[in-house]
Amino acid sequence: SKPQDRTVKLSNRALEIEGRVSAINRLDLDSVAGLIFRADGRYLLQHRENRSDVSYPDWWSLFGGARDPNEHGADALRGELREELGLTIQECEPFLGGTYEIWFERRLTRKIVFSVEIRDPQITTLVLNEGQAMAWFTFDEILARGAWIVPYDLSVISLHRIWWARNRTDQKCEIAIAT
Repeated sequence: SKPQDRTVKLSNRALEIEGRVSAINRLDLDSVAGLIFRADGRYLLQHRENRSDVSYPDWWSLFGGARDPNEHGADALRGELREELGLTIQECEPFLGGTYEIWFERRLTRKIVFSVEIRDPQITTLVLNEGQAMAWFTFDEILARGAWIVPYDLSVISLHRIWWARNRTDQKCEIAIAT
């Protein structure tokens, strides 16, 4: 990339902040992810394939994938979860969206994460169709593997855990949040 290309990108970024230019036209990746969790507080993660064409190969991540232009985020997530896990979901709640300017990789990516709570009957029907493995992890187990969890996903799981702890109504599981 030429130095002037970077200047143009930064100038466009200033216009985006002011709302005069949309970042959508510059995205290298527009994606969705499902933050799939159980009532006992465990999260479902995918052990990504160890291939050069996979971002973060051999790491653990949320399930999800690329979104087609003009495709609604929830529809994209439903399609990804059906494809990757054989999971049909009716409800998914938008939880967090972020656009990341990853300067060291020279790319701009957006990820929209949906919160998906699944119950025991659905859990037994899951079939891994993409990735090396899938596994349910407690938050502490996720933190212990933190060096091998996709960084965006680790931060989202941490935020979700805080939200979940504050909003639990059944109190089956007590969660300590350090202050």
